[in-house]
Amino acid sequence: MLLLGHIGITAFIAGLIYMPLSGMILGVLLPDIIDKSLFFLGIAPCSRFIAHTIFFFPLAGLLTYAITKNKKLAFAVTLGIMLHLVEDLHDSVPFLYPLKNYAFLSTCGFGVSFSGYFIVTEVIGAALLLFMAFFNSQYLYIRKLLWDFIIRFFRGNK
Repeated sequence: MLLLGHIGITAFIAGLIYMPLSGMILGVLLPDIIDKSLFFLGIAPCSRFIAHTIFFFPLAGLLTYAITKNKKLAFAVTLGIMLHLVEDLHDSVPFLYPLKNYAFLSTCGFGVSFSGYFIVTEVIGAALLLFMAFFNSQYLYIRKLLWDFIIRFFRGNK
């Protein structure tokens, strides 16, 4: 997934679940910022490396909390990173590295694909951002309906 897909989908979800947008966006972009930088510097063998593992998001969340002392922001960063990993499931991601050796790490590089998946997710991300910007009252209404449903569901329709 590319930039608009990551940001649009994550911003939409952040708004629905009342999470700090800044933390979620930072979290969803952090794996690519770190791993692509390490790759371009010649430190990582692949543009999806350490920050694309399941070990990175708890560490990033703890570090965010240690710096900010803000639990909600730290959770938002952590959730953003987790969403990034889920959004990248279509492609090779070294979830368990270094516990598991991934053959693709020695052959992958950096490239931008214009496959159907990338185009569709970019369009969805852009559409969600536009919807949130230009139809904010409808977005807030959808969020209210969602939470009313969740509350009724867990209370047993009382």
